Amino acid sequence: MKHRLLALAVCLFLISASGSAEAASDELWNGMVQKFITGVVNTFTGWVEIPAQTVKGYNDGFMGDTENMVVGSIAGLVEGVYHGIGRTVSGVADMGTFWAADPEDYREVGIPLDSDYAWEEGTAYEYFQPDFSEATLVPMGNKLVRGLSNSFLGVVEVPGQIAKGVNEGAYDLGIVKGIWYFLSRQAHGAKDLTTFFLPNPVETKALAFDEEYPWEALTDRLE
Repeated sequence: MKHRLLALAVCLFLISASGSAEAASDELWNGMVQKFITGVVNTFTGWVEIPAQTVKGYNDGFMGDTENMVVGSIAGLVEGVYHGIGRTVSGVADMGTFWAADPEDYREVGIPLDSDYAWEEGTAYEYFQPDFSEATLVPMGNKLVRGLSNSFLGVVEVPGQIAKGVNEGAYDLGIVKGIWYFLSRQAHGAKDLTTFFLPNPVETKALAFDEEYPWEALTDRLE
């Protein structure tokens, strides 16, 4: 574990210090700070989802029936617990992986939380529109697939980024980016595999991966 952290620290230092990455260094460090702060906020305010969703359920009623406020409140309470767990777990994960690169976003990957922060009203997610399979099972499946690909194929980032670096005349940066991206994808893979059934924020805060999937940097060079 100590060796992995040391390798990570060296990678981040070289990325930020490299002349070819100078333009992205501010974005790198600012992203880390924003991700950590968001993680802290979501970790300690996840519980707010319980009263917030309960009130929302009372106001909206059950399944659009605004007169059925009692059942709506109960459904809101259940959803509040569900969202609260998802937000808290996402917050802990963001704090623990503030150093990692992120996917561009989580649109259509996992069940989205209603809002960026627990105290915001946001937009309630429709689990049955157009149907349960498309609205709920497909996004969960997308998150599971992303977790599997990052966990088992994240290592392909190393040769992929090296090949890209050689092509761009910066093989040294390619090496450190490959290692950093590999470690980042391992972290995201573990998180997504264990939380694919939980709701998550849609927007990410850290510097995004260059490619959506870990093998794209390599396959693009081979084409």
